[in-house]
Formats: sequence, C-alpha cells, structure tokens
Amino acid sequence: MNVQKIFDILQEDQDSPPLGIICAELEEQGYKVQIDDRQVNSADIYDGRAKELEEKVGPLNVALYKDGSLEQEFSLEFLDDREVVIERKIE
Repeated sequence: MNVQKIFDILQEDQDSPPLGIICAELEEQGYKVQIDDRQVNSADIYDGRAKELEEKVGPLNVALYKDGSLEQEFSLEFLDDREVVIERKIE
C-alpha cells in the first residue's frame, strides 16, 4: 500500500468524501477493501451506502485483500476532514 499517495490525494481532492477517496486509491492500487468487517468499495461511499462508516467516531479497522488473500490490516482514524492517522496492525 502506498500511503503517501493517499495523503497526497486527500489534499488534492477537497470535494469528495475522504473515506471514498481512500477507498478509490486503494482500489487503484489493486486492493479489495474491507472496513469494520464489511466489504466496501468507493462507489458505496460516494453513493451513501456506507454512511455509518463515514460517521463513525473512532478508528476504522481496515483489511486489504489482493487475489483473495489478506495483504494488510491497519486502523484509520480521521482527525478532521482531510487529516487521517493510519496505524499498522501488528500481531
């Protein structure tokens, strides 16, 4: 996962929902995205079908899959609309 691309695009696109931007970038990087045990994509966010994820207070648990295999897990927490903390899950 290229985290710098996520930070850059959040600053560039001030109009789209930040969670949608992040999902779209991860999809662009070839990942299937699961947030809080729910499979989502950027269209779900942009169309308002995952409103509860956007409105959640506190960290979101994100899992990334590629070719059906779990690649990475991390938490994602918004400090404001465009500032996000990404913390890698270590086991």
